[in-house]
Amino acid sequence: MKRATVFLLMILLAIAVSYTSASAISRITVSINPPSIQANMGDKIIYAGTITNNSDKAADNVIAYISLANVTQGKESPMDLEDWSANKAIKVDTIPPHGTYEGKWPMRLIDSGSYVAYITAVDKNDNAPISSTLSHLEIQRVIRLNPNNVLPIALGEPILIGTVFLFISIKRRRKNK
Repeated sequence: MKRATVFLLMILLAIAVSYTSASAISRITVSINPPSIQANMGDKIIYAGTITNNSDKAADNVIAYISLANVTQGKESPMDLEDWSANKAIKVDTIPPHGTYEGKWPMRLIDSGSYVAYITAVDKNDNAPISSTLSHLEIQRVIRLNPNNVLPIALGEPILIGTVFLFISIKRRRKNK
């Protein structure tokens, strides 16, 4: 009798654990692509995010947005994407059951360092936002100043302006004589 009771309790416990873990799985999942990028300052890149509806019901009014965090040693902080990306949030009206939606976030790289990007989706039927894994982003500093183009202008403009004023001055003197 004790064995049967223990056996039934173990079966009930296994059912409860499987039910709890199944209900803990979110209706939607989010992924980011590419998983890592190495680029230069000034480059333009595009992140793609896939939102997958894992349920048997349509997911309505899902909001997805990209976030960026600076993970450079000593400069760790979240980034304001105002200068980096014009497309911050995307509203997805409906994702069909077991369907997917792919959003794109173009980004202009404005500062060097180590960053991580991730996409977060908010489903009104879930109590917590769902985020993708991190995409590592390494941005190299690029100096786009070409001294061969700057020096002629830096020296040539004052000489040209001085020559024009000298020419006007000489012409006025001859006219006044």
